[in-house]
Amino acid sequence: MKLGNVMAILLMAALALASAAQASKIEVDTQYDFKLALDYVFTARVDTILLVTSGGIYTTADTMHLQIKKPVVIMAKPGLAEKPVFRHGDLDSSVIEIFRIHDDVIFQGIIFDGYNAKRPMKYGLRVGHGPATQIPRIFAREGLNITIRDCEFRDFFPPNWENDAGGNAFYFLAPASGEPVIKAGNVKIENCTFRNIGDEAIRIAETEKYKVTRALDSLIVRNCTFKNVFAECVRFYADTDTSSADAYVLIEHLTVDSCGTRMAYFKNNKNVIFRDILVTNSHLPKPYRAERADYVVQVQLPGSTISHIDTLNLIFAVPYSSRISASKGGKVNGATIYAFDPLYRNTLAGDYTLLADSPAYGSAHDGQALGDLRWATQTATRVPFLLTIEGMGTVLCDPPLIAPNYPTGTTVTLTAVPDSAWQFAGWSGAITGAANPATVTVNGSTSIAVKFEQSTGVAAAPLQPAVYALAQNCPNPFNASTTLNFSLEREGMTSLVLYNMLGQKLRTLLEKKLTAGAHSLNFDAADLPSGIYLYQLRSGSFQATRKFILMK
Repeated sequence: MKLGNVMAILLMAALALASAAQASKIEVDTQYDFKLALDYVFTARVDTILLVTSGGIYTTADTMHLQIKKPVVIMAKPGLAEKPVFRHGDLDSSVIEIFRIHDDVIFQGIIFDGYNAKRPMKYGLRVGHGPATQIPRIFAREGLNITIRDCEFRDFFPPNWENDAGGNAFYFLAPASGEPVIKAGNVKIENCTFRNIGDEAIRIAETEKYKVTRALDSLIVRNCTFKNVFAECVRFYADTDTSSADAYVLIEHLTVDSCGTRMAYFKNNKNVIFRDILVTNSHLPKPYRAERADYVVQVQLPGSTISHIDTLNLIFAVPYSSRISASKGGKVNGATIYAFDPLYRNTLAGDYTLLADSPAYGSAHDGQALGDLRWATQTATRVPFLLTIEGMGTVLCDPPLIAPNYPTGTTVTLTAVPDSAWQFAGWSGAITGAANPATVTVNGSTSIAVKFEQSTGVAAAPLQPAVYALAQNCPNPFNASTTLNFSLEREGMTSLVLYNMLGQKLRTLLEKKLTAGAHSLNFDAADLPSGIYLYQLRSGSFQATRKFILMK
């Protein structure tokens, strides 16, 4: 009798004991071909497989991928020192994925590994129908639900991956012509890590290719880390009919490091919520995806929003109007787009623990840290700093407010800058009165409000050549160039500096010694995203700040 048959008999006998006791769980170790365990589960009254071999390699020598044919939970047994690992062990077949999902499944506490001594896997998990050559054919159940929790996906790099469309951790297939549509229910991916992925990590982008209103009812990706992904971490398409109901999509608390330039794209889907993200140290996508070196993230259609994102050290090779983009009615909350160093403990070692003085603490929409919260384990040494503006104007902070918090003990000088036809009216909260600038020392959670009122006096006189003055740029709003006019009372070193609305310095437009009199500077903002910016003139003891609007 062949060893495989002996093992199958032993497995069936062992598992039959569990079935006889009407157990809903079975324990499986690595001595068995995992396909045999699945075959048994789907014919017995068992709904949960516990993987009991710590760090063990679970695999199959079958020439097919493993198939989820009926609802099942596959999880590591609680208390294991290391996560069990799934691979596909057949070295000679044409199989390119580990699992094909046709029905409800929960994966928990597992590593999906694309390693194969002859031919690395293209895919970890794929959702869709079984191959046409399979008898009997298995079709994906409409409304199937998928939960992936506390799992890791690694090393899905197919041969010639640089020029291959494959290399995905999680992938939705398109049905062939005449086959039933593939439409899932709820897909939830939480507390997972994706490392070394040759293309998109999560790809649900076939919806335009077949007649279905949406690929799924809801997608939630939360508290996940992505490292060395060569295309998008998440790529998601709705159907082309923008009048139909779209999926609920929530993407929040992601840490993304050393990945391709464009880390997320959501096409034609209303009500995408994308927030609380850290994106650092990007590299260019693989040559097959060279056009995706254009922006960081884009959402589309009304109700879709981007907020609370920090980016650092990103590389772009393709021009684009806005690096963090919302089109077709989507919106970006520009006040919560940051550019600070999140202060990881050891990026090179893949340790993204936020140090205690990281500005990421308290910067998320929910008051927690930006990024995957599994890395937010230190007691923060920064405290919240809330600045509220009533009326039209802005406030410059020194030192700059790079995040909605400051280190404890920081002394901050605030300068209120009213818009044209408005005037500063006073402070309230931790600062009171009408002193401008004003100073406060931050020793705990601090809240300050500034009020601007519309001016009732005579309009300012035209710019004169013999006085210090900074005029409003013209045109304003503009796309994509404008003229900045100013005058100096006397000769001296002069600078014009551009800031974003957080008071962060973006670039120095001018820094040189100028003569007294009128001056003009043409500013080209073609490489900046649409938004509101500040420009500040300094010469001698004179300082003035104005605001302009870039609209593309």
